[in-house]
Amino acid sequence: MTTSEIKPYGDHALLVEWTTDGFSETVNNTIHALAAYLRESGDYIEVVPGYDSLVCVFDLAVRSMAATKQHVEDALSRKDLSQTKIGRLIDIPVNYGGRFGPDMETICVASKLSVDEVISQHSRAEYRVCMMGFIPGFTFLSPAPTKLHHPRLATPRAKVPAGSIGIANWQTGIYGLESPGGWQIIGQTPLSIFDAGRETHFLLNAGDRVRFIPQ
Repeated sequence: MTTSEIKPYGDHALLVEWTTDGFSETVNNTIHALAAYLRESGDYIEVVPGYDSLVCVFDLAVRSMAATKQHVEDALSRKDLSQTKIGRLIDIPVNYGGRFGPDMETICVASKLSVDEVISQHSRAEYRVCMMGFIPGFTFLSPAPTKLHHPRLATPRAKVPAGSIGIANWQTGIYGLESPGGWQIIGQTPLSIFDAGRETHFLLNAGDRVRFIPQ
């Protein structure tokens, strides 16, 4: 695995960053193990993982930048870091194709796979929730199977329904809310990924794992 670089990210945060050649499962697993470990310590205001980086926000009145950097370095050097418990495994029911997946045919043509084969490929993998954003609940997952990789739409849609599941280049993800979007939509889940009125707003969090269950 490539080594990480730890540097200030403003006056009360650190950026831990890895240089990778595309998505690295090993690096991403380390990021989420580190994120879980730092959260459990109770010493951080917020810990925000990405595909190849982690932002650690701390209270400057309690701990200095230098002490925080040392704490992160010590955490990364722990031999048992990989044993840190990470997230939950959550099954996501999906209605694939038809009115729920308007771009299914595009993916079929590009991949030379039937609808059933695309569904099988997409649903047989177990995905990591690598990060959340760009809208509340949008779930960026680990890579889709190679045969399903496909560019974004040339012209984004004005509205993509909440719960839509799409592909953009190598990524697959879930829309937490209705929003504009340019991902190739192949299905939709009836579950509410984000609900501001629910006690737990987010159904999924970075670090969780997801299995898609065809309906």
